[in-house]
Amino acid sequence: MLTSKELMHLEDFLGMEQCCAKTMSYLASNVQDAQVKQMFQQFSQKSQQNFQTMSKHLNAGQNLQ
Repeated sequence: MLTSKELMHLEDFLGMEQCCAKTMSYLASNVQDAQVKQMFQQFSQKSQQNFQTMSKHLNAGQNLQ
């Protein structure tokens, strides 16, 4: 079981990861260079995957309590 402080840190992480995904997506849509655009798109996808994975594990843990 996680403490309230640990949950707070995880929520902060999720918020930062979601913000990162949105920022990278925004940058990808506004850059002209194809390689840089692809790099930002990959970063955005990875951040979104991290967010979804962590959310899934947190939700699964809450169902066990």
